[in-house]
Amino acid sequence: MFKKITRRQVIKIVSGVALLPFTACSTQLKPSKNVVFAHGVASGDPDQSSVVIWTRVSGLTTPVKVDWYVATDATFKHVVSRGIFNTDSDRDHTVKVIAEDLEPGETYFYKFAVEDSISANGQTQTLPVGHVEQLVLAVTTCSNYPFGYFNAYDAIAKDASVDLVVHLGDYIYEYGVDGFGGEMGQRIGRNHQPAHETLSLDDYRKRHAQYKTDQGSLAMHARHPLIVIWDDHETANNPWMGGAKNHQLNEGSWEARRLASLQAYYEWLPVRDPVKISDRANYWRHYKFGDLASLITLESRHTGRSKQISYNESLPDIQSNKQAQEFAKNVINAADREMLSKDMQHFLKEELNESVSAGRRWRIIGNQSVMAKSIAPNLDDPILNNLRNKLNLEKQQKLVERTHLGKYSLPSDLDTWSGYPAARERFYDIAKDANVQDLLVISGDSHSYWQNKLFDENGQSMGVELGATGVTSPRSIMESLGGEVMQCFDELNTANNEEIIWSDGRHLGFIRLQVNHKGARGEYVTVSNVESRTYETQVLRTVNIINQDGLLKYE
Repeated sequence: MFKKITRRQVIKIVSGVALLPFTACSTQLKPSKNVVFAHGVASGDPDQSSVVIWTRVSGLTTPVKVDWYVATDATFKHVVSRGIFNTDSDRDHTVKVIAEDLEPGETYFYKFAVEDSISANGQTQTLPVGHVEQLVLAVTTCSNYPFGYFNAYDAIAKDASVDLVVHLGDYIYEYGVDGFGGEMGQRIGRNHQPAHETLSLDDYRKRHAQYKTDQGSLAMHARHPLIVIWDDHETANNPWMGGAKNHQLNEGSWEARRLASLQAYYEWLPVRDPVKISDRANYWRHYKFGDLASLITLESRHTGRSKQISYNESLPDIQSNKQAQEFAKNVINAADREMLSKDMQHFLKEELNESVSAGRRWRIIGNQSVMAKSIAPNLDDPILNNLRNKLNLEKQQKLVERTHLGKYSLPSDLDTWSGYPAARERFYDIAKDANVQDLLVISGDSHSYWQNKLFDENGQSMGVELGATGVTSPRSIMESLGGEVMQCFDELNTANNEEIIWSDGRHLGFIRLQVNHKGARGEYVTVSNVESRTYETQVLRTVNIINQDGLLKYE
């Protein structure tokens, strides 16, 4: 539960396991006899008096009644809630129950049963009220099954200091065996199922099912409650309101594909369903942790986002710095380019005001893609030029493709907030209107670690940003260029961008974020290996954050 221990004690607990070798193992998670709970158990989307508990009954084609139990102890001697859930093929035999009338800030245990088959025990907790001394979040993103074992999940399952897991999106990937990660999947025996790209409801259901068989996934979901938001790959790469980069005309209706992916998402994850099916895309939340923290999650893919600008279409016409500046001003920074829907913006305004009125110390924003301003490194940098000369012609071309934007000081990735600067300013304006300039933004999507500062267009400090690397997903283009080039890019990111203090695209893992009333501590935890289930963890970097006169600063 939300622990009443000192920060020093937490650091001691965490550091004590940081370098231990782990072999992912979950024999305790195996259900009895008929193995009808092959995808484990999960919980999430908690509030102060309830939490969603989840499982799936495998191998059946007929309707089935599933018993569920919630208790205050792991032996289930003190059951506080129980019931029966009817499931069938219409919901892919998933089971999702909102366990209600629970006490705030308490730990609970839950399980499911079908006749003589019993699921693994799950552990969860409700959100606290009143004074809360400390909150510990495990921040994850970008879990691509073919790229390796979810050892970061396993490490989180073993971390007793964690209160909740926050997954910032790309919980699954849509690609077929010939897509991103396919080569690695073939090598280590983790090919995507189905083998083709996910397009239909059945496809997305099967993909979710596969991801939930990973042993690290089984362990983490059983051990900690989950707060999760989607990014793009839960549907298709780089979606916007009217389509996606990875949706082609010969793949059918984009809207049908989107709806299928969202239905499967709600079926397979421990999240509350909207009252209306038509509101499934409106997925944003405000989680309140007593007097300590607010966690507000964003939806930036399906309800408001404008189409991404394509450099492939625009860059050939740019032959001078003047043209580049005009392109940035008139196209990239166009006032009508949006990331968040009007409803999302209204929600954000109301909830930031509520958080300030409640006197909470921290305002954490669960955000999909990197928010800090980021321009591409300049190819003419002497160090980068020297490294380029060491590469073969194919890799040199990849490097040119990745860095030619730096010549004109253009954003490196137009799918991030840097591709929507006017929308970012609207986000900051909403925060300032609520007297908030202490945003602690946690971000995913990039397959890299980040430590960033955030400023509005007038140079006012708006907060800080901690970016999580992938659970397994590597920094795709840079991965093929080798560690030396990747390290150079990370260093140039820092040198060329005022808001970027540090970045690292060479490691996989998660962030452990601890907040209390005195400060926050972010630990960038790496896993040494994802190609087998044997790994070690190490804290790569630690940052401390303080709130000084309503502004966040790194110590």
